[in-house]
Amino acid sequence: MAIKKVVKFGGSSVANPERIRDAVSIVLQAAKKERVVVVVSAFQGVTNQLIESARLAETGDTKYQTMYNTLAKRHLGTLKQLHHNRPPAHVTENVQAMLTELSNVLQGIYLLRHSSPRALDLTASFGERLSALIISSFIQQSQPSCFVDSRELVMTDDQFTRAVVQFDKTNPAIRKYFKKLFEHSSRRLIPVVTGFIGSTDDGLTTTIGRNGSDYSAAIFGAALGVSLIEIWTDVDGILSADPRAVPSAFVVPTMSYEEAMELSYFGAKVLHASTIAPAVAKHIPIDIKNTLNPSAAGTHISHHISRWEGVAKGITSVDDCTLLTLRGMSMVGVPGIAERLFRALASHRVNVILISQASSEHTICFAISSMDAPAAKKAVHHEFHYELQSRLTSLDEKTQQTIVAIVGDGMKGTPGVSGKVFQALGRNSVNISAIAQGASERNISFVIDEEQKLRALNVIHEAFFEPRKKLGVVLIGPGNIGGTFLKQIHQQQSYLRSAGYDVRVCGIYDIGKAVFASKGIDLKRWRELLEIAPKKMKYPELLKQIAALQLTNAVLVDCTASPEIVNMYEDFVKLNMHIITPNKRANVLPWHRYTQLTELLKNRQKYFLYETNVGAGLPIISTLQDLIASGDQIVKIEGMFSGTLSHLFNYYNGTRPFSVLVQEALGLGYTEPDPREDLSGGDVARKLLILARQIGLKMDMEDIGIENLVPKQLRQGAFTKEFFQKYAKVDDLMLRRLEKAKAKGSVLRYVGVLQGGKASAGIKEVPANHMLASTKGSDNIIAFTTQRYSKTPLVVQGPGAGADVTAMGVFSDLLKLLHYLPQ
Repeated sequence: MAIKKVVKFGGSSVANPERIRDAVSIVLQAAKKERVVVVVSAFQGVTNQLIESARLAETGDTKYQTMYNTLAKRHLGTLKQLHHNRPPAHVTENVQAMLTELSNVLQGIYLLRHSSPRALDLTASFGERLSALIISSFIQQSQPSCFVDSRELVMTDDQFTRAVVQFDKTNPAIRKYFKKLFEHSSRRLIPVVTGFIGSTDDGLTTTIGRNGSDYSAAIFGAALGVSLIEIWTDVDGILSADPRAVPSAFVVPTMSYEEAMELSYFGAKVLHASTIAPAVAKHIPIDIKNTLNPSAAGTHISHHISRWEGVAKGITSVDDCTLLTLRGMSMVGVPGIAERLFRALASHRVNVILISQASSEHTICFAISSMDAPAAKKAVHHEFHYELQSRLTSLDEKTQQTIVAIVGDGMKGTPGVSGKVFQALGRNSVNISAIAQGASERNISFVIDEEQKLRALNVIHEAFFEPRKKLGVVLIGPGNIGGTFLKQIHQQQSYLRSAGYDVRVCGIYDIGKAVFASKGIDLKRWRELLEIAPKKMKYPELLKQIAALQLTNAVLVDCTASPEIVNMYEDFVKLNMHIITPNKRANVLPWHRYTQLTELLKNRQKYFLYETNVGAGLPIISTLQDLIASGDQIVKIEGMFSGTLSHLFNYYNGTRPFSVLVQEALGLGYTEPDPREDLSGGDVARKLLILARQIGLKMDMEDIGIENLVPKQLRQGAFTKEFFQKYAKVDDLMLRRLEKAKAKGSVLRYVGVLQGGKASAGIKEVPANHMLASTKGSDNIIAFTTQRYSKTPLVVQGPGAGADVTAMGVFSDLLKLLHYLPQ
């Protein structure tokens, strides 16, 4: 007989006549080389429609007839298209007879208003029976083929919808049938077998679980002793994760039986959970291939443990679960509690997916399918009636749970795997309800809320499978600084990728307009995309849109000066976002709000980077942080912190009035639109406050002494150009101060000083040979006097303003964040 291969087709690979032709072409090619058996499932979507028809009929809804008519039309239409509108009469009669039988079954359910599991199995069986009959007839156009009803061969118990195969009866029946078949048939005969279904000893139709056609292929392959089982589907193989949840999932080329069994058990959709078992017993390899891409290598499953660079092979999940926890001090030290529990669950046919027991023996928790929850609770209440009634024990229920499993042979004996899993989840605020790890160390499973599933899957996938650190950027404020920052990200993409980073700008927001793309915005067109975006989005909607992106590693880049955006920082952190900003407002919030924000950042393990808050692109903050981290003691910080005031006093030599210099600086764009903001010294005070808080001082803005260069009578009201006429009154006073300084061989500079727990800012007379007198243009200069730098201060000097240098500083913070993120 020498059957070499079982080939299984299902799902979208038999979705329509065109796909069926592709599938049959693959079969015919294989049949040229060796004898094959084909196992098929129902056409795509048919099983769900059949079950829905039964449900409608059960409720007395006559729409079941409409659904039946649609199914009948589809199958008859497919038959006609495959045979160029001239199908063999006997095949048409057989298909029509099956459809009539289906109609009668649905009519019976409708009349009785009851659809038992037995009736559901019979209804569902028509999908495979019809598809196998139609596909077999199509193959017969090219070479001999026959329809095989697996109900005559696969014997099961009577656990309808999830029947258990009785191999002691099934295997001999399959071998006997095919031996006889090929003894009296052509060598080129291709049998087409119905997947998914079997029957009881008394001939009642059963199903072996949803997606059970894979299992059928393995059953027939093992019974016939084939060399290979091929599962043809609509993906290139078994992926590292569900691509609908994890866009970066990829095909895993090889797997061991054990890895595939673990993944399929925990919900991997490519294989039925029981498929592997018959193949394992006979050491039959399984190939997962793609009908739409037959040249793809696919995934090869065998008993060999493959070489693999990582420790894990895949992650998967089981949805719609319930977590039940039996707890009570009465359980501690009492033998047999677990046995009683699981015996009770088994007696009610409850399948337990995951078990976790505390070492204190105080609790046992177990995860089950939500549809089994009523039976499970009934079983527990019956078995532990006394303990529950006396309140010595309680049963807690947590619904809407998902089980996530990470699987891989390489996890065995590898230290730190569990730590890597749970650290990654913790950093992303994914709360775990229960944890379990098998003794084989091949699987780590945990239970989480369903709403956190996407984040958990992507976080774990990034931690174990992706070679580059991923970071999604959301930019608020694409003005001069923000726009330059986007330009720098675009220009540096090659460098970032070569350095092992995958940085994507996933959101840009500007004055009510926004554009979002989870896979990254095209930075060549961001202005165009933002321009055509509707101008409607308010801040609450902005938060919803960012949450909908489901980013794992994400950073908010705030390039505004907006207090409203700063007021939302806590909301962004709660969305698991790091923050990078040149906006100083967060770091000068009132002390209680500032500490509230920093505590939240700490608790959520999020980075807050703000190098550009002081000195634009100059490394002021990082230098100070490094000095403190190295154990140095800060004695004094002084310098010229304002580029505008630095420019004014560098050029003020008495030849022109001070007010004229201010007016010229406004015209050159060196000041804020309202130059009073620069002249007030407030910007210098904010920078001093930021530095003061860096060295641990509890200080607020009102604690800083500021010399305001705007007379009190000119500080109120909107700014107009008439301001300069009135401001000219300060020219004489400023000139007298300059002349007094010159007489001492000094110059005037606006200097900020932090020393002895106090901070102040104002005009100082600086000797001409002093470092502060050597600045040029709008340079900032900051000197750190420390215990180590006591004789000669550590000086940082350079441009302290400008879009290019500030954007560079923001980009530098982005690089730091990428470095900080775990690999």
